[in-house]
Amino acid sequence: MKFDDDALRASALSFQLIYRTRGLYQAFACLREFLEGHLPVARINGLYIPADHANVITMVDTLESRPVMVRREGRELPLLLWERLEEPLIVANLDPYKKGHTRGNPAAESLPFLRHHSLARLPVCRNEAYTFVINFWSDEYNAFARDDLTDLRIVTGGFVEELARDLSANLPAMPAHRSLTSGRDKLFVCSGLTSVRNLVEQVAPCASTVLIMGETGAGKESVADAIHELSPRREGPLVKVNCGAIPETLLDSELFGHEKGAFTGAVNARRGYFEAAQGGTIVLDEIGEMSLPAQVRLLRVLESGSISRVGNAQSMQVDVRVIASTHADLRQKVREGSFRKDLWYRLSVFPIRVPPLRERKEDIPTLLRHFLHTKSRQFELSETVRVPDGELARLYAHDWPGNVRELEHVVERAMILARGRSGALHFEIDGEDTAEGGVGDALSEVTAGWPTLAEMEDRYVRAALAKCGGKLTGENGVTELLGIHYTTLRARMRNLGLPMPREK
Repeated sequence: MKFDDDALRASALSFQLIYRTRGLYQAFACLREFLEGHLPVARINGLYIPADHANVITMVDTLESRPVMVRREGRELPLLLWERLEEPLIVANLDPYKKGHTRGNPAAESLPFLRHHSLARLPVCRNEAYTFVINFWSDEYNAFARDDLTDLRIVTGGFVEELARDLSANLPAMPAHRSLTSGRDKLFVCSGLTSVRNLVEQVAPCASTVLIMGETGAGKESVADAIHELSPRREGPLVKVNCGAIPETLLDSELFGHEKGAFTGAVNARRGYFEAAQGGTIVLDEIGEMSLPAQVRLLRVLESGSISRVGNAQSMQVDVRVIASTHADLRQKVREGSFRKDLWYRLSVFPIRVPPLRERKEDIPTLLRHFLHTKSRQFELSETVRVPDGELARLYAHDWPGNVRELEHVVERAMILARGRSGALHFEIDGEDTAEGGVGDALSEVTAGWPTLAEMEDRYVRAALAKCGGKLTGENGVTELLGIHYTTLRARMRNLGLPMPREK
């Protein structure tokens, strides 16, 4: 069916608006729906390919909700006709390209050119550092004609121009009113968090308990902030508690308060975190670190809505919304018996998963602008520093095991090294630099293979200890590197069975 030119241009504006407001994945998904009835498109994906062709980063894929990066193995690059990336391309029959790939290579079975029958490819932008292309895949042979490429370029023209700018290292200074000071702002400007933002907007007006799940440094705190900011309790207090940082013997006192003389050292009465959050929101961070006895006491509070101070048998009602967050796999903990099933059901009324940075790399330019802006003000530098395309390509290619927090530290390190001179920034990324006597090797082993989340945490903490020479606190210590409190680090090391090195 032939496209109507006016409909193409009107739709192009719609996709541009969707990209601005709902992100890259939704723009691609709506584009595929629009093409139904006109072209037999089964799948659309967008690929970011660094100039060295060492890997292929799938920035968006309408059949995969989580973007992935495929590395080259030996001489084989898992990218169809990579030598013709700069030109529009039609492949009417993909069968000849499948030979030699389907046998003995299970990982290759997910590659699109092995699953579909024909392809239309549009290059979006290309420079000395990277190429970005959009692939339209069909389950039919001879699905595309040359005129279709012209129509596809028109209908994608609006948002791909903005996409090309967003992928570029030409990063303007972030306006003061978009300095990302609130959790709501952080969710709004990061298109990779569009689905998270939609869930936040749905649950915020309610009083339901929310469980936020995600890796360390992915942005769980910003999600909790946004829920409170958008809720009817926004004028009330927001109290954040790190459950892994409170010793078991003090947990009752910290959470629920105590009376004078309730125990040795209780020289005055003290209200706990739940009382402090009265009329507002309490965020229980790292809920998976709670001991089983503490989980029982928390469950009683969630069921009854009342607390009792240590040393006082009289209970009091509290009006507090509970948000819990964790980097751990609580379902696995339930199976292992280290987390109560009934508490899991109480907390997971409305679960929200925050995707790690490696699954939303389209957010890197936005986050980079934000960190350049804030660090420039912090170090009293001009914002005239430049990020070369090659440096931005390195940021896209990195796996970011430390997520947004790791990116922040990488930018801060580059800004410190850039003090006193202007020009291009160079990012020192852990795992690439091996000049520190084996530290790079230790960090490169963190993501080797397919470890469980617990194994990943073990490796990451060990790598941080190696990088800091066993120094836990202070300047260049593990707590500074990982952005966590000393008590949290000790609890993590104890849970992982790691010996406590001598502090320097």
